[in-house]
Parts: sequence; C-alpha cells; structure tokens
Amino acid sequence: MEHALNNDRSMDTTQYKQTIQSTFDKVSSRYDQNSFFGISAKRLARLLPAADGLQVLDISTGTGSVAIEVAINYPDAQIEAIDLSREMLEFAAKKVQQMRLPNIRFIQSDVDELTYPADRFDVVTCGYAMFFYPDMEASYRAICKTVKPGGQLIGSSFTNAAFNPYAELFLDRLKTKYDLSPPGEIKDRLKTAKNWQALVESSDYTDLEIIEEPIRYPVSVDEWWGLLNSAGYKSLLDQLKPEQLEAFKREHTAEVTAISDNGTIELNTDTLFCRVTL
Repeated sequence: MEHALNNDRSMDTTQYKQTIQSTFDKVSSRYDQNSFFGISAKRLARLLPAADGLQVLDISTGTGSVAIEVAINYPDAQIEAIDLSREMLEFAAKKVQQMRLPNIRFIQSDVDELTYPADRFDVVTCGYAMFFYPDMEASYRAICKTVKPGGQLIGSSFTNAAFNPYAELFLDRLKTKYDLSPPGEIKDRLKTAKNWQALVESSDYTDLEIIEEPIRYPVSVDEWWGLLNSAGYKSLLDQLKPEQLEAFKREHTAEVTAISDNGTIELNTDTLFCRVTL
C-alpha cells in the first residue's frame, strides 16, 4: 500500500522512514488480515527459477509472506528477509517458528544501508514495496548489485485500478476536508508497465518481463475500513484528531456503502509482477 506519507512535502528522508517504520509497527498484528498479500506472495514465488540451493534476499519482507512462500516451494533455499519495522519482523518470525521453516533468517535493516557484497544472491524479491523507497532509482540500482550475473530481481506493485473506486473516494475526502494527501511521486509509482520499464532502464539491466494478474474478491464495508487501518493508508488516518477520525470513518463508510451491493464490495488488488534478469 503506497500511501504512507503525510502531506508535508518538506518531510526529509529520515522523517519519512520513521513514519514508515512507525506505521508498519502499528499494523503488524493486523497486516495479514488483508488476503491479497498472501495471494500475491504465492504467485510471486512461482516466478523464481527452478534451481537447487537458491540464495534469496527478500527486501521489505513485512510479515514474511513472500519469504515464507519461497521457503515452502524451495526447501533447500537460504533466505534472508529484511525490513525496517521490528514489529513486522517479530510477527513474521513467530509465523515461521509455528510453521517450522528453518531456512529463513529475519534481519532489521534499511534497504538503503545494505552491507551485502556484490553478486551475493541468486534472486532478490520485493513484494509491494519498491514504490515506498524515497530515492527509488538509487535503491533499485544498489539492490541490483547484490544479485549474481544471470540472477533475477522479482517485484510486485499495484495497478492504477487497484483499490478503486473506493481509494479515490478515500483520498478525495481526505484532501477536500482535511488537506491530507500523499505526495504524487509516491502515489503514482510503478502502477503501469511503463513505470517499471523506466525504473529498470535507470540501471544497466533491461531484460525484463512484466505480468499483470487480477486479484479480486468480495469484502464487506467494515473489512474495507479495516484494510485502511492495517496497511500504508493508516499513516494518513493517523494525522486526524480522534473526533476527525470518527467523523471521517462515518462519512467514508457511508459513501462506500451507498455504492456497495448490500454492504459488500469487490476489492480490486490487481498486481503487476516484474521479473528482471541481471
């Protein structure tokens, strides 16, 4: 969920990362309630090469959905999974312990402070996170350096249609009534194949494949509100005062209910999967 910034365009990188970390610390225990994370993780894991003993880095692992699917499908792979949020990592580690998966190591780390040597990994995965990085192109190039020649970087992002029309209602009301909105450069990132093409072309590697897959299922209006409170959108809601939040929830859920089918909506989380061979 890419809307994890406040509307102060002067926010520096350190403040931004603190906001990201705080937001995802808060939602860690609810994050997996959003089924699309697990659905997309299964699909992303199927894109890895069929090889033994893969060395894999999962960046911005969150609660470990992608890392876990890779570990299940490639039991002899060794996976390092990093994230900025300690709470997300602790939740992920509990899941892995319960599932008895021995081949994942979780590390709290900033993607912009990677210390891995060049050509360290066969595959780097990144589920729904690349668009969060403040200097996305620089982060992407640094990540590519950790991949062996002939290795792959596999990432995912949401399409323009994802979460709409409900996200548009959400953002329009926040902007109109409270002057809150995510910066456009974050909000509009990696939503099209051309966006991914441009990112990949910012490095020395241009061998890429882009796959668009629909991920849609029914949710209640209450579940939609729960989604807003359990991923990146929460950083915007956190800027409202308690009385504002109560009023906003009432108004937004009413307008979503008005276009629902007896309180049920179709949640669109259509996804772009990008596979780059380095």
